[in-house]
Amino acid sequence: MWGIMRSALVLMLVLSALPSEARAQYRDRGPLVLELAASTRAMALGNTFALGFRDSDAVFYQPGLLNQAQGQVASLQRFSEHGTLTGLSAARSWFGGGVALGVQHLTYEAPLDPGASVGDLLRMSADEATLRDPGTEGASETVVSLGYGKTAMGARIGAVGKYIEQRLGTSKASTMAVDLGVAASPGPLTLGVAVQNLGAGLSMADGEIPLPIRFSLGASSQAAQVGPLDISGSTALAYRLDGDLVPSLGIEVGYWPVNGRTFVGRLGYRYLSDDFSAVPFSFGGAFLGDDIILEYAFQGYDSGDPSHRFGIGWR
Repeated sequence: MWGIMRSALVLMLVLSALPSEARAQYRDRGPLVLELAASTRAMALGNTFALGFRDSDAVFYQPGLLNQAQGQVASLQRFSEHGTLTGLSAARSWFGGGVALGVQHLTYEAPLDPGASVGDLLRMSADEATLRDPGTEGASETVVSLGYGKTAMGARIGAVGKYIEQRLGTSKASTMAVDLGVAASPGPLTLGVAVQNLGAGLSMADGEIPLPIRFSLGASSQAAQVGPLDISGSTALAYRLDGDLVPSLGIEVGYWPVNGRTFVGRLGYRYLSDDFSAVPFSFGGAFLGDDIILEYAFQGYDSGDPSHRFGIGWR
């Protein structure tokens, strides 16, 4: 099974290197919050989720890891005074496996006339950099996720149920969706496959917003000690049902001068088409105390101010 997964990862990475047809990137799917980085750590790693750790933010990326997820994490990403993303996740052992809860809430301003329709929303740019721009109509997107994972037949499996809500002015739509995932750790690697956002679209009065159904394949290494440093790497390949293929990778370097005090540097790379203005490289860092985690991530854009994300967690 794992030989097939490794072969699929290599094949998908090769396919991602092939040139793709350039096209304008509009919001033909939604809400946009489902495609933004949902973790401070992942944002610093090019939106690559590190599979070999017990982060409660796994509820946003890989349900197969929930059997061992622990702790709580809260984060805030500031695009500008016009756009903000907040997140919260918590996980613990329960009933022979693990249970996790996650909340994401995005607020921004849409450059639309009051009373805009679903069709107007879908014609907006899908570029996350536009969340910095002022607009005329208030918009918000909320996702509440509840998941459970356990070990079965030598693999870690999990499922996450989602409540998804989109608001635009006085209009509101909501729906339910499901994420499924499986993960395992053959040797020094942790491998994972997930499919996300399986569900009906968001129906508003004059149309429907389809969900961004996404498949992902990822791999992470265990931390290797190199002198005074701990070094680990992660890579992922996300495929959206409409044809977008996004490879990413990240590396973490930890330094612990004394036990229980670790300083971490993170660097990530994410490939996006020319229609997106995010700079391919992102970076960040963290301080890990006995029970507390302080995190930071930076995402630049081709022009204008960058986006900053801050996180705090308890283990």
